[in-house]
Amino acid sequence: MTQVQTNGHLATNGVHDTNGVKPEPSLEERTPEFGFEVVQGFFVQNGPKPKHVEFEETLQKSFGLVDQSPERWTNLKASLKKLQDEAPEGAQYKVLFLGRHGQGWHNFGNAKYGDDWDHKWALLTGDDEITWGPDPPLTPLGIQQAQSIYAAWSREVKQGAPVGAGQMKWLVSPLVRTNQTLEASWGELVEGKPEAWEDLREIYGYHTNDLRYTKTDLQKRFPNVDFSSITEDDELWTPEPRETYEHAGLRGQRAMDRLFSEGGPSETFISVTAHAAFYRSLLKVLNHQEYELETGEMIPVVVKATKLSKSKL
Repeated sequence: MTQVQTNGHLATNGVHDTNGVKPEPSLEERTPEFGFEVVQGFFVQNGPKPKHVEFEETLQKSFGLVDQSPERWTNLKASLKKLQDEAPEGAQYKVLFLGRHGQGWHNFGNAKYGDDWDHKWALLTGDDEITWGPDPPLTPLGIQQAQSIYAAWSREVKQGAPVGAGQMKWLVSPLVRTNQTLEASWGELVEGKPEAWEDLREIYGYHTNDLRYTKTDLQKRFPNVDFSSITEDDELWTPEPRETYEHAGLRGQRAMDRLFSEGGPSETFISVTAHAAFYRSLLKVLNHQEYELETGEMIPVVVKATKLSKSKL
């Protein structure tokens, strides 16, 4: 068992500060640019009678599309175009495919130690058998989960799924497990360079598995991903306290503002590969009902974003 030191901070078995980290001034003080609502009726996970779709069912039923006809993807693209064409001033639509990374060694460790994980083992980098920090890779099961997603997308592309240049943009958290998942889930289907966004990373602090590697290390390991917008070192992670869900929600708002802003991706369909705890906060930002994702699972969300006027702020 080892402890991790970074930027002069040592991860120890200290008491978890439940008040969490105070929001960075830049996040706490910034004004949201967009408001969000979920467009129901396209995917069963979104409602109007929301349903949790298990992993295998997700793969078998076009990731939850209500329309199961051979023209399902053509119909979805036509519906989104109609929504865009008829959108009121200041409104726009995107479809987000929010995928959680496959099983990582920290997930394995969590299952192994149960209730002792959060306040003991997660503060260490491993035990006598496995290593889970910092920033652990996928387990063999995690790789299999991602490969199953790839097989499903490969099948759906033949039915007209919106994958390819000008249709889909790929975004990813700058952690090893998410980038491995992106690679194995999409393979050669990716066109262009996926972008790593710091705001998409997991809730950070306290747990060693959420301490990321340097930009240089990540660029060497994943040369096909654009890491240009992240800092060289992890300037966010500290051994205490752990980021709160509320603060992660501020990051989620900023990420969505960036996505829907004039300088953001022009594509309507967006693949995001990130993390369970972060998604809890992000779905709240999007005004989506709670939806827990197991490792490897994905939830599509059709989002209407409306530019907020000063009078609404």
